[in-house]
Amino acid sequence: MKRKQIIESQAAQAWTKPYYATAILFVVAVVILFALLIFSAMFQEPSTPETPTPVPFPSPTQCTQGTPLHSLQEAKDYLSRVMATYREMSRSDIPTPTYNSCDKAWSAVIRIPSTGGERRTYIRINDTPALLLDNVYLEIVKPAYVSEDRLVTNGTLLLTGKINCSSGSLVRMMEFSDPYCPSCILGDGRIDAFRRQFNDSVDFDYHILPSTMQVMENSYGREDVNRIAYYMICMQKQHLLDDFKPCAVQKYRAKGVEAPLSKEELDSCLPSALNTTEFDACVPTAYQELAFDKSMAETYGVTETPVVLFDCKYRVLPEYMESGFCFTHPWISGCNQ
Repeated sequence: MKRKQIIESQAAQAWTKPYYATAILFVVAVVILFALLIFSAMFQEPSTPETPTPVPFPSPTQCTQGTPLHSLQEAKDYLSRVMATYREMSRSDIPTPTYNSCDKAWSAVIRIPSTGGERRTYIRINDTPALLLDNVYLEIVKPAYVSEDRLVTNGTLLLTGKINCSSGSLVRMMEFSDPYCPSCILGDGRIDAFRRQFNDSVDFDYHILPSTMQVMENSYGREDVNRIAYYMICMQKQHLLDDFKPCAVQKYRAKGVEAPLSKEELDSCLPSALNTTEFDACVPTAYQELAFDKSMAETYGVTETPVVLFDCKYRVLPEYMESGFCFTHPWISGCNQ
């Protein structure tokens, strides 16, 4: 009986051993499969989303084509004020700005003529309820404010708030210059040629705004430097400036150094038609007229020389004098040629 129990026990153990082995193999297989799934997921490339990643600045074709707050003409007028703020831009043509509905701004490219050809500057203006200059690219400093003056054509500004001072059929023409300024001497040649061409149409006044003269004062003193200004002021009172100035300029060029003309050099240029009594009385008080010229230059925003004014409301650079004059006065004889 006992032998029979032993045999049955051994048979049961032999029967269960295959099941243990199978179970163990199954568990190992499951663990390996799970590990493979995790390992492959780590190196799987992420799937492409159904919608592309949005870009920060959508292209114009993706924007709703809205209506700008300001008209094209209003934007162009404001652009002309921006250009009037920069002296070098005043030599440029006024471009037609374009409106971008995506960023709600007007933009334009300004082509600035230079000795090397041309430079380009990009201007952006925000289309806010009050048009606002956003930025001027390729410029070092953005202006603190935008001028109220407007550029009307190359080199010609319309001064805001200034009243026409011409009378009758003659256009009042004012020159602001410095007798010793090299660019002024060069500009005088252009101005003299213009006056000869339009002599019957303009009433000319000469005003002195010291520039080079101020620098000379440090070395030679105010009285010696200002003497030429006093002489020119008193010559103009007797309508003899055109007789005196070419001689004085020629003597200054002949010196070959940046030094004021002496009294003797200036006296040698006095025209024979001069009323010496009136002249001698004028010179000691001419400093008052020189101060008035400085004040007048400030009134019209003239800070550099040479500059020409027409009608007391158009400020023109000498190199654009004829084109600016004819643009603003197209009815003048000689402008339709």
